[in-house]
Amino acid sequence: MAGSQKTCSACRGRKVRCDGVQPVCGPCSKARRPVECDYTNPAAVPPGPKGEYLKKGAACVQCRKKKKKCDAKRPFCNTCKVAGKEQDCTYDENVERTLTEALFMRTHELEQRLAAYESSMAAVRAPQTTSHHSHPIASSSRLPDLTVPPIASHSPMYNFPQALNALFNHIAAPSPTVDLHSISTPAVPQGLEEFRSVFAEHTRQCGCVLSSEKLQAILAGDVSGRVVHPAFTYVAQLLGCLLWQVQRHIFVFPHTEYEQLQLLWAALESADPVTEIQIRYLLAIYFLLKKHMEEGEEQLSTAVRVALQHRLAFPTGSDEFDPLLMTEATPEQAELISTLSQLVYLDRCSALVFRVPTRLDESYDDGFRAVSIFYPLLAKTNVVYLRARSLLLLIRTKQASLEWAALSSTAHGGVFAPGRPAWFERYWPLLEEVSAHATAIEAETLRATFYGDRAHGVALKFSLVVALASKAELHWLLHRDHPESMQRALDTVMEVVGITRSFKDNDFILLDPLLGLCWSMIAKIVVHVAKRPALAAGMSWNTALQTIDVSARKLGHEMPFMEEPLKVISDVLRVMESDASH
Repeated sequence: MAGSQKTCSACRGRKVRCDGVQPVCGPCSKARRPVECDYTNPAAVPPGPKGEYLKKGAACVQCRKKKKKCDAKRPFCNTCKVAGKEQDCTYDENVERTLTEALFMRTHELEQRLAAYESSMAAVRAPQTTSHHSHPIASSSRLPDLTVPPIASHSPMYNFPQALNALFNHIAAPSPTVDLHSISTPAVPQGLEEFRSVFAEHTRQCGCVLSSEKLQAILAGDVSGRVVHPAFTYVAQLLGCLLWQVQRHIFVFPHTEYEQLQLLWAALESADPVTEIQIRYLLAIYFLLKKHMEEGEEQLSTAVRVALQHRLAFPTGSDEFDPLLMTEATPEQAELISTLSQLVYLDRCSALVFRVPTRLDESYDDGFRAVSIFYPLLAKTNVVYLRARSLLLLIRTKQASLEWAALSSTAHGGVFAPGRPAWFERYWPLLEEVSAHATAIEAETLRATFYGDRAHGVALKFSLVVALASKAELHWLLHRDHPESMQRALDTVMEVVGITRSFKDNDFILLDPLLGLCWSMIAKIVVHVAKRPALAAGMSWNTALQTIDVSARKLGHEMPFMEEPLKVISDVLRVMESDASH
């Protein structure tokens, strides 16, 4: 038996006794899945990268029952796929609830009871009459008690297991891709100040650009209306409360949300049009995070109706453009531009991702483009405007791609076949505009991350991924006829993968389903490259696709309407795994 003293790399990795038969040993020939039986010297092979850390309880139900190794891939793991039991591969999202979270809830309950006891004792020692407001005050320093079942007065001992079961009803399961070790148990906020701070940190991600005076008034809990409309303070406490809970994967303040929502509805009746539009689309984001799609759609439709009813338009100065008369936008103009830019973004994004008709006509697109002419500095630095422009460029890129596909299916004679010259007259200006836009966002991203403004940096990275997806798609259209364009497309793809890898788990909360569409566009390019060995040499395209897949699954857990991008990316992965096995 030749080489009987040797062990192949596959058996060594699986810690299986190898009989040393060449070219394929006995254990490898009987393996359930194709393996590479190689007798390479282990000292000559550098150690490969370890797989993604798999948390306890993340495996599928079937693998846990049979105590099989599971990679926790969605929609079904590789073990169930090899066994031909894809339909039985299911995941229990509730197994990751931890005792730490339950103890966190129990601690908060005891703190509430202690505070109530101290208040009652203080009232007994120094009785005095106090005046009560007829309605709750939004800027109050106290939060309402949690809905934790009280202890029966006749019970000699506290039923801790029963309390844990009740407490678990308030705790949401974390994302299947979130590392439980990264979940902290910070102190429970004793007031609404922390919720307002969370909102202020993410205002630009939510499409809200306010002056520093208004932002300071919101942080102070001002509901007087002298500096900022009270609706802003209420929506800051409402959305900040939800974001605080989503970041910690512990939902314990439903009454606070209900209270702030009722105060917000009452304050919204006296809001001016610009304020009402901002509040409406912030509410649309709130309901989207809670996965209440009908309510979110209603708020967005109401915001559009308000804009159309009051004939709000982008401020573009006089009809005749004079470069010598260009001025910087005032705070009021910047707020109006940001408000309408976010409204255009949400309207066009819902049409692209959710496949619903657009509500705003093309005049808003024309006014949007004019902003970059009259207010060039704002157009290069305002993250809300940059994000909306990335989306509009993506829509134009998709349209150019459809036109190119139609020309390719009918025209013959190469790049300069009849019909294509007219297309190229639109293609080159679009490519130049997309490239310049991506460069501007990259500069702003570097500035934000350098100065430690992480929330702003995440919002800019999102805009940059959308712009780079358009750039990669435009370059890839000519990959059959122009090697230089193909190389530029591949370089852009790796840029997108690098930015995607930099997102943290909590960053996916305020990202957008649009990101899934961009990742699916990148995945389609990657699968074409991976099939061509000359292009794939020296680049780990499979690792790049795995990065996109993991990030898409994280986003899919936080956002609805991610099914189609996840399916596209999953199909691409399946094709690549099938090609690798052959």
